[in-house]
Amino acid sequence: MITTDMLPVSVIEGTGFRALMSFVKPEYCVPERQTITSQLEKCYEQSVKSLQEKLENAVQVVLATDCWTALSTECYMTVTCYYIEDWELQSAVLHTESMAERDTAENLAEKLNSTAERWGLAGRVLACVHDNASKMSLDVLERAVTWESVCCFADSLQQAINDGFSASGVDHIVAAANRLVSHFHRSTVAAEALERKQTQLQLKQHRLIQLCKTHWDSVYDMFERLCEQRSAVTGVLSDSCVTNQSDAQMLQLQEEHWQLIEEILPVLSSLKCATAAMSDELSVSISNIYPVCNSLLQKHLQSETPVKNRKVAYFKTALHRFLEHHLQPNNPAITAKPALIASLLDPRHKHLQFLLPVIQITAKSKLLQLASMVEIEELPRNTAMEQMRTELDEPEPVVKMTTESDEPEPAAKKRRETEAIMMLLGEDYTKQEYERNAVENEVEKYFREPCPSLKCSPLEWWKVNAQRFPRLAKLAKGYLCIPASFVPTECVCSNVSLTVNHLRARLAPEHVNMLIFLNKNQ
Repeated sequence: MITTDMLPVSVIEGTGFRALMSFVKPEYCVPERQTITSQLEKCYEQSVKSLQEKLENAVQVVLATDCWTALSTECYMTVTCYYIEDWELQSAVLHTESMAERDTAENLAEKLNSTAERWGLAGRVLACVHDNASKMSLDVLERAVTWESVCCFADSLQQAINDGFSASGVDHIVAAANRLVSHFHRSTVAAEALERKQTQLQLKQHRLIQLCKTHWDSVYDMFERLCEQRSAVTGVLSDSCVTNQSDAQMLQLQEEHWQLIEEILPVLSSLKCATAAMSDELSVSISNIYPVCNSLLQKHLQSETPVKNRKVAYFKTALHRFLEHHLQPNNPAITAKPALIASLLDPRHKHLQFLLPVIQITAKSKLLQLASMVEIEELPRNTAMEQMRTELDEPEPVVKMTTESDEPEPAAKKRRETEAIMMLLGEDYTKQEYERNAVENEVEKYFREPCPSLKCSPLEWWKVNAQRFPRLAKLAKGYLCIPASFVPTECVCSNVSLTVNHLRARLAPEHVNMLIFLNKNQ
């Protein structure tokens, strides 16, 4: 109850709880608060040790962080870790720490470095996903940490859509629609009249959906539901027995507003699909950024598509401009970005057909460079050659052993020349060429493989083919666990009101960390 339902420890001292326990099990003796706290601390220590053992086997990990403020006005930072185990995406809350100082980029970087050291992740953190607030300056972070700083794409898209609403004037229609929905949520008379009108018109008995300012996709849900219930809503507003004339005039949407809502819905629908694809915690998401956004740019946000409402055209243009500026699809520098490398390592998108041919070539060269830096456990060269001969059914060449005295003079002279060349060039001379060819062959073979269906899970594909592409598989374990957004981490922080609530506003920071850790890592 304490960790699963996030109830305060004092619940065990409540009269109702003790009465329940005496009814369920009369002989049971309810422990004291200090005993429960001690047991929670022991459980926390065991859970930390178990998670550390799992993280020791992770090739690379990715961090995601968000800051939040408790009811006590105390600022906290929660760090979540993502990694791949047995080709399944895993996540765990590592730490929730009180931020006594200002949450500047320097202080956050220091906290992140400390968390990585504490959990034994130094040198294995590939990237950190964070929001796009000004305090998280990329320049400052890149100087203070050793990993990549990745901005939350869902957060960027949210800001762009809200800016597009403002620039195009759609925000006024959003406010008017929200005002209308709020009327039906506040007025019991209007809500009951709406239900009667739905029955009369044989419409679905659905409630109207209200706007949530922190989730732009609630605009789409609100618009869609209003269109579905338009006749019922207008019927209630026009009924003078339910709505007085002044309220009806203030709440009623104009015909041009309804036309805009209907025309912008397909655009918002495609954006909602993109947001959902980037915010799924249980599947690979970062590799979808460039393919999905290219589809938005080339199809759904094209300004050439005829629209009746000028505001919708302005909105699409603003979104199109943002995505081009944010992604820079024609800039060769994007080949070093984790999102594009992840697309290369996702077998569904590795062809990079959404990019210019010159950038495709540069991106594949970048992947080859990364693969050549990967260390793997492989068979000795002689053993590998024996396996190749076995596969090709080639007989092993017979080598006749001779002593130096048995060698004729030309053969002995040739052997001495060979030894001299080996001494000058080194024994690793041919080995380096062999390893380079092995990497090139692996990468070329990977790109020759046909792309699987979009329904195929990239992690399932790698689970089957990891042994065929050992270097690329090791890279995939790092890049494919990067989340495209920190929405899951943000959800953790938004639910902490269950932890730091009015019943325990004086909860110590170390106990806040302990309860959130136990709750989220069950």
